[in-house]
Amino acid sequence: MRSSVLGVALLALVVPSDAHAQATSVTQAGIFVSVNALGQGGEGELIDQTESWTVYGETATQQALQQVSMSGVVLDFGGGFRTDRFGLGVAFSASKDTNTGVVSSSIPHPFLFDRPRTSLTDIDGLEHKERVLHLQAYYFIPIQERAEIGLFLGPSFFSVDQDYVTGLGSFTESSNFETVTVSTGSATASDSQVGFNVGAEATYRFTPTVGAAVLLRFTRASPEFDFGGQPTTMNVGDVQFGAGLRLRF
Repeated sequence: MRSSVLGVALLALVVPSDAHAQATSVTQAGIFVSVNALGQGGEGELIDQTESWTVYGETATQQALQQVSMSGVVLDFGGGFRTDRFGLGVAFSASKDTNTGVVSSSIPHPFLFDRPRTSLTDIDGLEHKERVLHLQAYYFIPIQERAEIGLFLGPSFFSVDQDYVTGLGSFTESSNFETVTVSTGSATASDSQVGFNVGAEATYRFTPTVGAAVLLRFTRASPEFDFGGQPTTMNVGDVQFGAGLRLRF
């Protein structure tokens, strides 16, 4: 009789404990949303467009240089589904930068050998735009009741627009042949490439639903452009660091 009573008592203790564990597990799984403001570093890329052709029996050259800065503000938002340790997410980020191109020309003189006429022209408003869709697999490491570290990696789908200089390979000269004028403009080249992203974030939850995080991410891709017949490969993306809001449902 005593054994039966003891068995019932133990069962009464075990069943609520299992139910509590299941309830805890259910609350830990759910949807998460992230909104981040990031700063991107990096040295950027130098675009070099050069044209050479024969004028008056000598070689004329025109070169357009544009330093594309990859550093700046990156707006990033996303979401996904997670359990207590694992998660799958998607994030979208966008950035834009405006640069200046410099066109230098060396055009032979029609009457004076080895006495080229030179000119230097600035072209403002050359834009670089990146739109990136990141897919991410997460692994979460709790470090205290309200804080955790999340590690993630996955593919990144880049869509990049890059302005370049047009009008190279032509010029007009003054009536006395002493000066030359270069009429240049700009156009936009676009490409889409698959790259990758890898990083970590540290999150602190103020409530079960609302938290804040600091994030460190490295992302990279190498789109290929056609700048007026000149194929060029650029490295885009770089180290990104910032903070943002975290919501869990």
